[in-house]
Order: sequence, then structure tokens, then C-alpha cells
Amino acid sequence: MSQDKGLIYILTNPSFPNYQKIGKTVDLKQRLNGLNDKSCLPFSFRVYATYEVAGTDMLKMVEEQIFKLIDQVDDTLRAREENDKGKLREREFFAIDRENAYAILESVATLRGDLHNLKKGMPTKKEVEEAEIAEVVEQEVERQKGVRFTFANKGIPMGAKIYFVEDNSISVEVVGDMPPVALFEGKKWKLSPLAGELKKRNGTAWASNAYQGAQYFTYNGTILTRLPDVEV
Repeated sequence: MSQDKGLIYILTNPSFPNYQKIGKTVDLKQRLNGLNDKSCLPFSFRVYATYEVAGTDMLKMVEEQIFKLIDQVDDTLRAREENDKGKLREREFFAIDRENAYAILESVATLRGDLHNLKKGMPTKKEVEEAEIAEVVEQEVERQKGVRFTFANKGIPMGAKIYFVEDNSISVEVVGDMPPVALFEGKKWKLSPLAGELKKRNGTAWASNAYQGAQYFTYNGTILTRLPDVEV
């Protein structure tokens, strides 16, 4: 990449799956090396998507506009904290689904007429293995907490459509809740084996084939497990 170009990036990390890191850089490799050179992180950052922008001034402006768009939708999504002097510090972490973050970059690139500069990253074998480990750990934590997912607890009615996170063109119909069941291709599936089947078809299945099914479907653009509980 020439010096007059930079990247807007979306980085993910299995250590905190509910947050995505969105920012800019003129040297992505150096940026990743700096972020991942931390002994306190269980897993490394990985590239979910990049958007190439010509001109460092334009790069800064595009980043600011993306942050502004997110804040206009919900200004609580961005991670903020006060330092020991009471000064507010805004971080490049957002409590937003990675597909929604990508959709924002996609809209910006479309309006700018350079959608071809937006690309999704391809996870390495190591990154896939780390994600698998993180998934298993999270499942065990949820099991020990005794947390049981139901559509009713998330305010999702019977007959609603939920969407596969890796391909929004794939929708399934909610048809049962004890346990949660969805209808796909005329067959009733529990969410975990359905997630496994869809990941297999998508070429992204893990060796363990163990999934927390509700994490692989969205409702109204939000991953099911990240929906707030409602009174039932």
C-alpha cells in the first residue's frame, strides 16, 4: 500500500466477542503487532474487514464520519471511561455486531463510490482454532451459570424470522421454544445442530462441531444472545 493510502479496519477478538474494534491505520501489520503484543490478552486480534481510503486527511474524515454514524444510532455503543483525573476517554471499541459494523462501512463505501475497496478478511487456521476454544469456554461459563436461552426471554415471537450470521440471505422460522426450535428446509432443528449444518455448508465448520446455536443467528440485526431479556 502506498503512503498516501490507509485503511479503516474492523478487528475482532474472541476475548471480548460483544465488542468490535473500529479504527484507521496506514500500516495494518504494525497495528496488529502492537495490539497483539500483550500478555494480558488470551486471544489475538484478527481482521474482519478493511476499507482502503486514499489520502490521510480523507482517512481521518471517513473514520470520524463512521464514529458519528454509530453515535447517532446509539451513543452508548462506544466504550468510554474516565481517567484518574476525571477526563473522558473514548476508545475504538463498539458494542455492535460485526455484521452491523460491516454494513456501516458498506454504506459509506457505496456512497463514496468505491465499494471495491471494502474487503472481508480470511481467518487463519490459528484464528479459527482460537475462536473455537473461546466458544467452548463461553458455553461452559453459560452452563455453570445455569443460563438457558429461550426465544420468549428475548421477546422473539413464534413465526418470526431469524438469520444466519454468516449469510443474511439464509433465514429460518421460529417454531418452538422448549427447547428453541427453528424450521429450515421443511425440517425442525435445534439451534446448535442447525448452526453446525449451516457452517458446514458455508465451509466454516469447526473440528469439534460444538456451537452455542443462539450466537449464530440474528433477530432485527442483533445476535440472539446479545438481545436484552424481556419480562415474560
